[in-house]
Amino acid sequence: MSTKLLQVRDLGVRFGGVVAVNGVSFELATGELVGLLGPNGAGKTTLLRLISGAVAPGSGEIRFGGRSISRLAAAARARLGMAMSHQIVRPFRNMSLLDNVVLAAGAEITLTPWRAVATLDRKCLREAALRCLDMVGIAALANSMPSTQPLGVLKRLEVARALATRPQLLLLDEPLAGLGHDEAVRLADLIQRLNALGTTILLIEHNLAEVMRICPRIVVLDNGRKIADGRAAEVMANPHVVEAYLGEGAVHA
Repeated sequence: MSTKLLQVRDLGVRFGGVVAVNGVSFELATGELVGLLGPNGAGKTTLLRLISGAVAPGSGEIRFGGRSISRLAAAARARLGMAMSHQIVRPFRNMSLLDNVVLAAGAEITLTPWRAVATLDRKCLREAALRCLDMVGIAALANSMPSTQPLGVLKRLEVARALATRPQLLLLDEPLAGLGHDEAVRLADLIQRLNALGTTILLIEHNLAEVMRICPRIVVLDNGRKIADGRAAEVMANPHVVEAYLGEGAVHA
């Protein structure tokens, strides 16, 4: 029987006069792969940032592994087993792909990643980093520099850096954005494999075809509120979702 890994209860935050997330509640069971959808400005990225600790909530509660983490800093949440990858990848351009992941692996062990790389068993960190690069399919490029690599490789590097922290929960913000069809399919396949290996994943993505293909469950936001939560096909057939996400008057098959 699955257990509740993440519980979000009546979560809310406003920026000035704008309510970005408004009373959102949902749960993730250990081992789930869930798509988080909604139109631009729906509050999806803000919700992920609330969960990761990058943004402090104005109201509500977040529980992770049965523990309230609403007031914990992002670094503390990461040490509990939470990692987030970002839509815009920003690797250290003067470091190889391998060293980018070594740095992330060191951060998982100490509060000071640069000190970790300098003082911990570098061989151990490199081996862990290579395993992460292998998991995302770019181990052969370990010694390459980010500036020489296409976006598809950098997206995989971003996932590898998150995996280096050994997360229980992986928060992915539009990992397929900017990719061509074939590369998007391959990266979606990778996300599905990582989930099958035991990582719980919450995924923001605008590529509906891939979300429908790999995510059994979908949560939909609109104007900061949750408007649907359930099995993917049923949610995407919901008239409120069609109107909010695809536009008023949209027709679906």
